Amino acid sequence: MAVEMELVGVKVRMPATTPVLILREVEGDRRSVPIFIGGPEAHAIDLAISETVTARPMTHDLFTDVVKGLGASFDRVVVTKLIDGTFYADLIVKTADGSETTFSARPSDAVALAARTGIPIFAEIDLIDEVGFVDEADEESADEDLLVEELREFLDEVNPEDFK
Repeated sequence: MAVEMELVGVKVRMPATTPVLILREVEGDRRSVPIFIGGPEAHAIDLAISETVTARPMTHDLFTDVVKGLGASFDRVVVTKLIDGTFYADLIVKTADGSETTFSARPSDAVALAARTGIPIFAEIDLIDEVGFVDEADEESADEDLLVEELREFLDEVNPEDFK
């Protein structure tokens, strides 16, 4: 069984400066799954998250355009397993006739495509049970982000006359 995940982002783990892709359960325990990835893959995901437009199409952009040009579409990503320290993922593509084709992919490439196209990301529950963890620092950061957003909304709506 697969569980829907959200892309938290790519963080750099010190001191080795190794990029780590972080996925988190959308519901339930909200466990995070860390996946070590390479620098170029981290850059590709970051470009997609920040919606940065490049002068020429990057590899993932080109692949997206080719799939669309062939009348197919990306449907979903499923991070499936971890074997000997290597994560595996499936990229599911729907063809024009509605049939699905599954391609084995590196999670970093599959997530880079998901970030560009908005398709959902899933992870197998057995994998989450194996490597998932609750990141209390992320929960605290999310709470702080919510407080900042509420303060901004308050400041946008408040008038000096409200304090008389």
